[in-house]
Amino acid sequence: MRKLVAATALISGLALAGCETISLPSLNLNTAVTLNTIYGIENAYGVAVNAANAYKALPLCRTGTVPGAANICAKRSVIERLQTAMRKARLAVNNLVALQKAYPSVDITNALAAAQSALIGVQQVLASGAQ
Repeated sequence: MRKLVAATALISGLALAGCETISLPSLNLNTAVTLNTIYGIENAYGVAVNAANAYKALPLCRTGTVPGAANICAKRSVIERLQTAMRKARLAVNNLVALQKAYPSVDITNALAAAQSALIGVQQVLASGAQ
């Protein structure tokens, strides 16, 4: 009896599959993941801005001195590199957000990689200032 019911259900399902049906709206998980990733990049940029501002707020190192535990200061060369890296990061993050808003269904992998790379560059410049 179970086999008969299963066969009937299968045949009915195949018959109905030929009918045109209205598709129900579905959640696009790729979009949700992308938005979470973009929010994460925006937050990382915010952290980088705060770290850069904190570094630039330090007093400048005197000529011939290096920063350390006893001499807390900022190198002018690091500040210059940091400003360049922050400009690149701001541009990359803004481009990423604008691309996602303008074209939500387009693959943003390259723009995402550019933003991540720019933020890693900022992180590296900040790390070099601590040495």
